[in-house]
Amino acid sequence: MTEADYTSRSARRRESARSNSGKTVAAVVVALLAIGGGAWACNKAGDDNGGNGENAAASGDKCAGAQITITANPTLSGPLSKALEGYKGGQDEQGCERTYAVQAATDSETLQQIKSGSPSAQIWVSDNPGSFDEASEAAGTKITPGTAFASSPVIISGPSAQLKKLGTDEAAWRKVLSANPPLTVANITRDRASALAVTAASQALGTDKSKAREVFGRLALTARDSIPSDAPHVTSEAALAARNAKSSTKLSEIGLEGGSPLVKVTAAKLIADDPQTDAAYRDLMSRFTSAEGQKAFAAAGYRTADGSNPPSNAPAGADAVRATSGASDESVSQVVASWAEATKPLRLTTVVDVSGSMREKTRGVSRIEAVSKATKHGLSLVPASTSIAVWEFSTELDGKKDYEERIPMSPISDPAKLKRIQASIDTLPQRVKGDTALYDTIWATYQAAQKDYKDGQISTVLLVTDGRNDDPKGGLSLSELKKKLRDAVDPKRPVDISTLAIGEDVNTKELSDIAKITGSGGTVYTAKTPQDVSAVLAASLQNRSSN
Repeated sequence: MTEADYTSRSARRRESARSNSGKTVAAVVVALLAIGGGAWACNKAGDDNGGNGENAAASGDKCAGAQITITANPTLSGPLSKALEGYKGGQDEQGCERTYAVQAATDSETLQQIKSGSPSAQIWVSDNPGSFDEASEAAGTKITPGTAFASSPVIISGPSAQLKKLGTDEAAWRKVLSANPPLTVANITRDRASALAVTAASQALGTDKSKAREVFGRLALTARDSIPSDAPHVTSEAALAARNAKSSTKLSEIGLEGGSPLVKVTAAKLIADDPQTDAAYRDLMSRFTSAEGQKAFAAAGYRTADGSNPPSNAPAGADAVRATSGASDESVSQVVASWAEATKPLRLTTVVDVSGSMREKTRGVSRIEAVSKATKHGLSLVPASTSIAVWEFSTELDGKKDYEERIPMSPISDPAKLKRIQASIDTLPQRVKGDTALYDTIWATYQAAQKDYKDGQISTVLLVTDGRNDDPKGGLSLSELKKKLRDAVDPKRPVDISTLAIGEDVNTKELSDIAKITGSGGTVYTAKTPQDVSAVLAASLQNRSSN
């Protein structure tokens, strides 16, 4: 094929790609077709006269065939490369033998390439359908994966002694979610195994909505980018097998109660309606589902697409894991969307009642002492991205004002600022006095939180009190407070209000109604005794996204 012939052919492809606008990814067809330095061109080896490729193929001479690049996350890139060893991948349209290259890239990296309009591969292999959906949105065209050719069940991994406490063949959800150390999951927007597990947990406890919300909040708070190996954590069987292969300390696995949903491996084309990519994709799917391909995936710890027959090198406990189809993709997507909202950085304005009644003791512990201890513990329950402000209120606490901002909004990731927050909380019992100017305080803290609002973060006012509004000098009435809140509500700057009520004197209905005016769920958490405060505070922090 002469240079003129190749240029003409490339031009025809570019024109064809333009005529199929909306079917290619991010308008980079020309770059993809030229991937690998003109990989579609065929050149006769050793022909000084520039003979054409078709004659070269016909005469048996070697020619440089089209190179197909496959991108996959590092866990999958190894078995994919192994499955392609010795594979003769068919011929391109010039009769030259195709070659294949597997590049390791996380789904996030591949998504970023697509968003920037310069993907470096023609075919993408992933175990997370959500990544394909996100890519479709970014590219403006549907990127649809084909039928799964390998799978791995979602399991709970950890030291065998810890797993025995959770169940025998399957881990009971109620045991899992109350275990110490707690179950750890990864960010479910990126990790399919964790997304399926959180969905399964939510559905298993779905008849008890408050419990399901608590579960969701608890798992959201334990999510980590780096998963510890010395505590129970959610992963896939194949990922655990890969981990065990590199470590002298072997971890075991246990299935999920109700059956373990499958993480399925699929592939999608990143360029549509191109004969070369279409043909290569078909050949690849045949290879991956062949005996040789399935052997390579089994060696890496994967099961067949239907989840049957764990491989011989599967971790201890795999034989008892029962695979199920799990929740629908739509259900998982809904949970992932809720998770993304739940794990936004939190801006928490903690407002503590320091009126005289907070000295009241039960079983030798005063209410304010319980609040101080529980609030410090609460700092360990919120993500490191959280910022906290600390306010106190009673009557005439700061001159004529009934409230005082003790610590302005500060990130707990800053060690110096965290130390100041903790010191302020420690001294709460020393500042108890006065009455309960509740309405004025709610209005002041709501205004402050709204002014401090940051896009992409959750703003919450957490009011901790043991009484009703009691301001001898007057202050706002209930009707005046409600009117001010109605007038101040701004959907673009939402502020959630929740209350931790201690004792029997709090009018929980009144506080719930006040919060609902702002669009909040109006949740009021009740601690009957000081001993209840820690548990109730934990629940309020864990459920902050469901209000």
